[in-house]
Order: sequence, then structure tokens, then C-alpha cells
Amino acid sequence: MSPSAKFPSLWRGGETLVYTMRDLAQHLSRIMGEIETTGRTAFITRHGRFVAVITPLAPGQVESRVLGEMAHEIGKRVRD
Repeated sequence: MSPSAKFPSLWRGGETLVYTMRDLAQHLSRIMGEIETTGRTAFITRHGRFVAVITPLAPGQVESRVLGEMAHEIGKRVRD
């Protein structure tokens, strides 16, 4: 499946994906997989207006942050 439209990227070279809310509702898993594998930002539109941006995360980016926060929280509880 291809995005409903492609626009020049605002932040980096190449193209940014643009999907409608309908695309997202009907093909969420496929779209998220494309965003993850290509590493490209996707814009979401509703009735032709931009309403959201989905940005892929670097591998491990969220996990390391969450684990760090959990360790900090556990450390605070142990001290209390």
C-alpha cells in the first residue's frame, strides 16, 4: 500500500509519508510497520487538514529511558 500523498519533507531530504485518517484506521499495522522500517515521518490528515505526526523512534530509545526511570523510582522506594 502506498500513502495517499507524498510531500517534500520539511525536516530532512526525501519524502514524508502522508496518510488519511481512513488509511490509518483501515491499515494501522501496515502503516506503523512502514514508518518503523523506513524511518520516515508520517503526517495524518482528516478532511484534507493535517492533524497528527507519527515519528519513528530510534531502536532502544524509549526502552532505555523507561528502564532508567524505573531504576530511579525503585531506588527512591528502597531508600524510603
